[in-house]
Amino acid sequence: MHVVVAEKAGYCFGIENAMRMVREIRQKNDGLPIATLGDISHNRQETERLAAEGIQKAESVDEVNSGYLVIRSHGVGREEIEKARAKGLIVVNATCPFVRSMQKKIERYSGLGYQIVIVGDKEHPEVTGACGWCSGTPIVIGSLAEARALGQYEKLCVVAQTTIIEKNFNEITEALKTKTRDIVIQNTICSATAERQKAAAETAKNVDGMIVVGGYHSSNTQKLAQLCRAYCKNTWHIETAGELNLAALSGCETVGITAGASTPDWIIQEVTESMEENKMAQEQVVDGVQTEVAEAPAVETAPEAPAVKPAEDVADEDFDFAAEIEEMPTIRKNSPIEGTVLSVDDNEVILNIGYKADAVIQKRDYTWKDEESLPELVKVGDTVEAIVTDMNDGDGRVKLSKIKFDNQKVQQQLAEAYENKTELHGTVKKVSGSGLIVDIGFAEIFMPASQYHIRYVKDLDALVGNEVRGIIIDYNAKRRRAILSQKVILEREYKERQKIQREAKEKRFGELNIDDVVTGRVKTITDFGIFVDLNGIDGFVHRSDLTWERNNEPKNLVEKGQEIEAKVISKNEDDKKIKLSVKALQERPWEQFVKNYKEGDEVDVRITNTLDFGAFAEIIPGVEGLIHVSEISYDRVESVSSVLSPGQTVTVKIIGINKEKEKISLSIKATLPEQERPQRQQRHTRNERSFDNSGSNGGGGYRRNSEGGGKGGRNRKQQYSRNKTVYEENANVTLGDAFGSLFEGLDFDNDDNNDDK
Repeated sequence: MHVVVAEKAGYCFGIENAMRMVREIRQKNDGLPIATLGDISHNRQETERLAAEGIQKAESVDEVNSGYLVIRSHGVGREEIEKARAKGLIVVNATCPFVRSMQKKIERYSGLGYQIVIVGDKEHPEVTGACGWCSGTPIVIGSLAEARALGQYEKLCVVAQTTIIEKNFNEITEALKTKTRDIVIQNTICSATAERQKAAAETAKNVDGMIVVGGYHSSNTQKLAQLCRAYCKNTWHIETAGELNLAALSGCETVGITAGASTPDWIIQEVTESMEENKMAQEQVVDGVQTEVAEAPAVETAPEAPAVKPAEDVADEDFDFAAEIEEMPTIRKNSPIEGTVLSVDDNEVILNIGYKADAVIQKRDYTWKDEESLPELVKVGDTVEAIVTDMNDGDGRVKLSKIKFDNQKVQQQLAEAYENKTELHGTVKKVSGSGLIVDIGFAEIFMPASQYHIRYVKDLDALVGNEVRGIIIDYNAKRRRAILSQKVILEREYKERQKIQREAKEKRFGELNIDDVVTGRVKTITDFGIFVDLNGIDGFVHRSDLTWERNNEPKNLVEKGQEIEAKVISKNEDDKKIKLSVKALQERPWEQFVKNYKEGDEVDVRITNTLDFGAFAEIIPGVEGLIHVSEISYDRVESVSSVLSPGQTVTVKIIGINKEKEKISLSIKATLPEQERPQRQQRHTRNERSFDNSGSNGGGGYRRNSEGGGKGGRNRKQQYSRNKTVYEENANVTLGDAFGSLFEGLDFDNDDNNDDK
């Protein structure tokens, strides 16, 4: 009979690491008590062995008063650790590195304001402990239905219980992508369980009988036995070597052995040795002839474990291992792996990778910068991810490369981001040629200047340090080229906003009717009017509809953000535009004037404008009258602007109101005392004669006035002057008033007037 032990059988890395820490504490032998917070291993025999060595189990920190407290691989919340330290306990944190990595991601992204979503079993101690590292309240989702029922969030960070099925996790995260525009997905699943199951299945395919070692109540071991039965019907589930059915195994030429994650190596070794002893007993040969030996006592097959789902259950009850086993990863050359740093020096880093041998990373495989120091880059206890480059470096160690892992991870992340159109966040690091270099956390990527914004950006240097978002629009793995674009996101968001605004505008447009009185806030102020936000649509108020006053400069009447009331005066169905009027809600100034003023009233007015024919004056806001040039003064006014100027206040009398044309005539002159007209001067005759009654010239001659002397004086035009009095248009003026008596001073009865004829 040939015995085959499957790879990855027994303790997973997390439990093995925790057990190692317990052994190291016990070896100190400093007399301090040792307690574990919960079962360090879900194996009855191992728990009993630890208890026999004086290592007690505590269910809470309150039960431990002194000494060492070992945190099991499932981990606990931050408060539990702080509470233990506050009590003075020596805390030994044996949390599995995979679990600790998940806790750190929760702590980091919750601090950045992300809503944390943990995909897993909310009753599992690992999930319970992980919740204790969230600054807010995390959401635990265990099914696709729960993911679909989740509400909308601004941004989500999704992590996984380290032992859930990856297929289920991927389905749930796809559903969660519809719940936010900003999602960070962290696949924190540990590959150890899947690797163990795959190795067990490969062994079961090629043997006649299969032994699965582990606790009857261990869900992990139950799933392992279920998987093996899918490939080998002769599969037995046992807890210890004493339960082996050697009689049943006697007919098997090849027997395989595997063990659950909580099964210690010494139990596996006992089973293996028992199998070998049975093999030797059945193959004793004397002189080339096989001798019949006594049949080994039959051992009852272990009863089927009761259908109890323990706290450590990590798999879906309905998961088909046989169908999915081909997709399970394994540790091999060129495969990724995670390990915990055991030691570090200037030349290499030694890691525990949960394998039969430790792993090593040479400095040239850790960093490409010769000036960097390994002890400064990594510390003992750190978790490092790397690629297996050789299963044996010559000294029995697994050779790893962190540089290769980082490169592959970056390319994988870029490829996934490109395929899924994932929105990435980063910071502009520097300007490069015609674009920008953006640090997106796991890589630096190029963003052309044309892809930064919808609008043209002239000064690229001013963008250094800015936070950006982007989607990879071009990716070439062979050329290791990726192009990031923020523009596509901004364009998409702009179109979405436009659509929402358009729908809201159409809805609001239908709600408004002409003559409705609405209230809104001033959104924009221009020279020709203002735009008012009417909760979904903008209304426009032309400057002429702001006020009845002549001074209607919008910026002088309203302020941005001011709430105003207006009336809907028109609607444009084609353009969905609303026109408003503020002054439509105010009393017309003309009506106010007509009620309060009449002809003959004297009022104080303010000159608003001067023209050649007169001046306009404001009587009340919104109502003006005209002072004609003839109504300014009794004296002739050559220039109106020389007498009156805008802003000047004068007293006038209302001398006319045309209600039909809404025109008002004003007069300054009418408020002044009426001036007396000057006396008319006597006009002189053209040839004034002087009679000399002495008869010196023949008894009736005459002599010319010296004023009319000169040659031809009889034909000279008579000189006269005119009054400069200015009259009103309705004055009763005669020709006599204008020219005087042209015949005054002439005596038509005197014959002497004809002596010269």
